[in-house]
Amino acid sequence: MNRWVGIVSLRETAPPTPVHRIALAIDAARKRTSYQLAGQKVSYARMRSALRKLAQEHARHHEWQRYEYCVDLAGDFFDGGPPPTGLPSWLTNELRNHLDGTSGTPPTGRRRAQAASRRTDSPPFHQRPASTRRGRTASSETARPARHARSAPPATRPRPSPELVRPYSRAERRLDVHDVTYPALCVPPVSVVGAYGQQVGEFVRKAVGGWEASPQATAWLGLATEHRSHLFESRHADQVSPHVLGLLDRLGASALDVILLDAYTRWATPLKVGEQSGEHARRRAAANLALGSWASRQRLVRMSAGESQQPARSVFEGVARQILGVLSLCGEHEIARKLVASVWHDLDCPSAGAGADPVTLVQTAFQKEGLTFDYDEEGPDHRKVFRAAVRTGTGRTAEGIGQSKKAARAAAAQALLDAHPQVAAAASPGRKTAPANPPAASPRSYAQPGNRHRDAVSDLAAMFELGHRADGLLAQALTHVSWVYENREAATVARQRDNRLLAHHGSHVVDYLAAHVRVRRALGHGLTPDEDEARILTSSDDDTARLGAALQLTEGLLTGHGESGQGRTAVSDAAQAVVAAAWRVHGPRLLGRRPAVLDDWLSGLQHQHDPVTVLNAMASTYGIDHEYTYDVSGPDHLKSYTATVSLRDARGRVHRWTEHLPGTPGRPEAKKATAEAVLDILATPVNGVVDDLPAPEQDLLAFLLRAQRDGLGCPTERQRARMLARGDLGTDLLTTGDTAAYLAWVERVRPLLGPDDDAVPDALGRLYRKVLDDTRIGPGSLLRRMAADTGPDAASVIRRNAADAVRRALSSGPQAASVRDIVQDWWRDQAPATGVTVRDDMRQEIFHPFPVHLGALDETLTWCGEAAEAAGTRIDVELTVQDSTLHVWLGLGEVDVRTACDDFARLLSHTLPYTDCLVGDDHVLLRLHGHPETDPVCALAAAGMDAYVSGPLDRRQPAREVAGGPTGAQDEQPYS
Repeated sequence: MNRWVGIVSLRETAPPTPVHRIALAIDAARKRTSYQLAGQKVSYARMRSALRKLAQEHARHHEWQRYEYCVDLAGDFFDGGPPPTGLPSWLTNELRNHLDGTSGTPPTGRRRAQAASRRTDSPPFHQRPASTRRGRTASSETARPARHARSAPPATRPRPSPELVRPYSRAERRLDVHDVTYPALCVPPVSVVGAYGQQVGEFVRKAVGGWEASPQATAWLGLATEHRSHLFESRHADQVSPHVLGLLDRLGASALDVILLDAYTRWATPLKVGEQSGEHARRRAAANLALGSWASRQRLVRMSAGESQQPARSVFEGVARQILGVLSLCGEHEIARKLVASVWHDLDCPSAGAGADPVTLVQTAFQKEGLTFDYDEEGPDHRKVFRAAVRTGTGRTAEGIGQSKKAARAAAAQALLDAHPQVAAAASPGRKTAPANPPAASPRSYAQPGNRHRDAVSDLAAMFELGHRADGLLAQALTHVSWVYENREAATVARQRDNRLLAHHGSHVVDYLAAHVRVRRALGHGLTPDEDEARILTSSDDDTARLGAALQLTEGLLTGHGESGQGRTAVSDAAQAVVAAAWRVHGPRLLGRRPAVLDDWLSGLQHQHDPVTVLNAMASTYGIDHEYTYDVSGPDHLKSYTATVSLRDARGRVHRWTEHLPGTPGRPEAKKATAEAVLDILATPVNGVVDDLPAPEQDLLAFLLRAQRDGLGCPTERQRARMLARGDLGTDLLTTGDTAAYLAWVERVRPLLGPDDDAVPDALGRLYRKVLDDTRIGPGSLLRRMAADTGPDAASVIRRNAADAVRRALSSGPQAASVRDIVQDWWRDQAPATGVTVRDDMRQEIFHPFPVHLGALDETLTWCGEAAEAAGTRIDVELTVQDSTLHVWLGLGEVDVRTACDDFARLLSHTLPYTDCLVGDDHVLLRLHGHPETDPVCALAAAGMDAYVSGPLDRRQPAREVAGGPTGAQDEQPYS
């Protein structure tokens, strides 16, 4: 059956003009060389360049969907092609900003702009004038004790500053709040989860005392019991990537951290943040151990046969965290908390015998009843887990687990004390049954906080919809340790302390919110995320400082005289403390409803490696050895570090680069800045402005280009994807089909490469061919994405058929020797079913086809012929050669040509070299560009062009060896 039956839509069209239709189509195509972007005419070449640059920016931020969209769209802007008119608003804005800022921008403008912002936005405190320091602190606005007049003699008192005090103006903060929306979660396949979801749901229901899991939660709980070893052994890794399990594990770990800290802060207020951090680490280890033991007892884990022989404790703990991650993912944070509380009994109460030996205490409390301990062990020899059971003579029992018999016995004794606190208290009436530092009284707002602080608290309360319930906590969140040190009396009256404890709690809340956003988005797009999509990094001080800047916390932060309040750490701590204050009031509500400022910040987190890690990966790809050295200057309390990186390429050449930062940067900051500078110079747009680079930057760029060219080995598919995303060695120019831009790039970098340009290594040619194959037929290619469209609708069927046709055109090719042979064979097969008229006007010029050209022509004729046959109409074909380009015009009357041929034409143009397929209202115009009249003038250009014109699967034939002679030398054949 013809595949077009039921797909092609019929419509009424005017009869085609019988002559010169191809000339009109060619003329119309030639006029399409610019694009209207928001009223501005932009040339196609400039649009391609802008889209490639935006794609690289999205790749740096690991926004791979936007990266693919920009790369695919760049391929649509070939001369004569009608690119889409309705671009997404985000892309339109990015294009306008990029195009408006490209003229006159130096190549390293981004790095220099960053350096300028560092110099102007937050200069070091010791370099600021005294009046500026006073203006940036909150001391003049806050209630500090008045200084007695006798504190200084009248003659030595400082005179008031003659400068005028800056009038107060309230900060304009964004106060809108909205409900968070996520894409719907993908459903794990039944072949993977089976009936395990119901079993896990039943175990969770029994543990929490009643819970009805939704079908979606049930399916995901079944997946949560998987171990990555079982995924591979059962051959399900192609359906569900092991990275999915890593995402669930990380989300569950973040949820566990928040659950533990929420419980801990309800009954303890430690004096120092180190005490809270240390206690949290101890409790987390104990909770992990208890959760793993529960998963082991319930036999929840599905692991491979080899792993199950000697399962490590971490396997069970990881699956338990995956279950917590699923509960959080499905909006069941409270069920996750109840599960932790039922498995680990120390969650919601302090240890009854804090600071004392629980074995001694339990022996004292239950000595009249008598005690017996029984032990059991499990796990491999190198990672054993011990379980202790304590039983009294009256039948009281308790269990505990640990990494040794002693630890398990202590845990069992502690569990017995917690289960019977009355007996323990009666036996030891003097023993403390509460933590050493009980919860402090609720903090209150300051009596005279000053306008900025008061308005900041008010705005934050409105922003997080807190009312007045958390004014005291918000005031504490905006209290720096330096202010408490200088204003102890005011802090004591308000029952306040500094924000460090809140910031520690908030750091885990922020990581939990970020992980939730990341996992929901990743698992809403599919169950096979790659390593970059599955990466969840802990928020850095820079990240949370940006959140503090968006919330404008510096306007309300209370700091001492010696603290500016503009430092990264101060703003970061305040931002995390504000989030913790909101979480203590709302709890998991912040997962679904939160301020727009916070949601935008969470959505914008990059989850990418720091520049030092990225430079390490790039250097290892090209065999570059590098090391950092540091110079230190300044006094001990104001040390300033400068980092220098020494780069040694595969040939032994050495280059050093030093990046100087203003102020007093520390060692990590200096190292990061130097690595970032090297990467920015390497990513410099090399399109006509190489000569504008300063000489040191030109030297570094030349060294890096030579190191990349000479250090190529056999990069993996993942490494090639990173090369392509960065645009290394012009690969992005070739993959988007912009050969003119590639040749121009070669001419610009030749002076940097030097006399060794003639010796292009074979590895570079292989790299070009492999990245082109990845783009054309690789897993992430447009062809593979269209072929994977499994929808039952007509559009999905068309896309699958188009992928099959283009794959045949790219890889197989017809056996005919010339263009006329292709047309003749097609006419012979098509004419009996459909009326065909062929007008051959190829006698004027000679056309040399590439091998893929013959396949493209054959598949295009077949595609349009079947469409005409399904519609019951005839098909008109006209051929001509102009400027070494073969134009094939196929007229399709009474056929919805755009519906039938748009996807095929776009895929053909993207995938095949020197091939353009344009779709009109009543015709398809195929343009096959012949071999360039002039050969590349250098070896680097020849390597790229040879790879571009070659077909995939090692079908590498030089253009001049193509079978078949010039088609124009033949006379026109009579077609009927």
